[in-house]
Amino acid sequence: MTEKRDYEIVVLSKGAFARTVRVFSPKKADRAILMHDGQNAFRDGDAAYGMSWRALDALKKNGIKNTAIIGIDSVPSTRYDDYLPFPVDVVFKASATPQTGGKAQFYVDYILSTVIPYLKKRFGYAKLGMVGSSAGALATLAVASERPSDICAYGMFSTPLFVCGDAYEKFFGGAKFDGDACYRVFCGGSEDIAEERGKTPQLFVDDAHTLINGLRRGGARDITYRFDNRAEHNEKAWREPFAELLKAFSAL
Repeated sequence: MTEKRDYEIVVLSKGAFARTVRVFSPKKADRAILMHDGQNAFRDGDAAYGMSWRALDALKKNGIKNTAIIGIDSVPSTRYDDYLPFPVDVVFKASATPQTGGKAQFYVDYILSTVIPYLKKRFGYAKLGMVGSSAGALATLAVASERPSDICAYGMFSTPLFVCGDAYEKFFGGAKFDGDACYRVFCGGSEDIAEERGKTPQLFVDDAHTLINGLRRGGARDITYRFDNRAEHNEKAWREPFAELLKAFSAL
């Protein structure tokens, strides 16, 4: 027996580039949050590591009825290529080599030219936001640097700039961001990546500050930073700042 789901699953493609998109859109929704790693958005049973953002719980607990959740699934074999605009400097995963990354523009173009037009045509959303964590936060940053007029809020949680450190130092020297959009940055003080145990907590904290400074240099004005010293690098840690982003976005 197929288990009932609260959201619709569609496959959107641009040529040979296709991704599964999970759509939860209440009848009263006039806006939507787009989430990378969409399989992790709704249900623990679907999540890559058995731990989801529990996005629908966040909507329900906060009485939010005007906001849709759009989860764009990642593909394990191409996730770093999709999300990282630059090749990695650091081999921080067994699956990542120095040749990993550097192809995010294809994914960014897919979102801007295929996913967003589909959502606007079908649902007519007046406002869009985007949130991502870890490598997904790098994808969100890449989209933000395009300054799309459709997106007015960004959430970047646990952003590992250090995996492409030299490239991001140059990137922030010229990147421009929408000064009218709002940006929410989060990191934890206990964020360890398993393959680099003990080395990354301070890197995540340092990168949060680098990100904030880079956003400001690029013209962003409305930036909110949240830090939780106990937070680890997982969806459970991101649930609370995500709920805060939802509340703020639903009130825009």
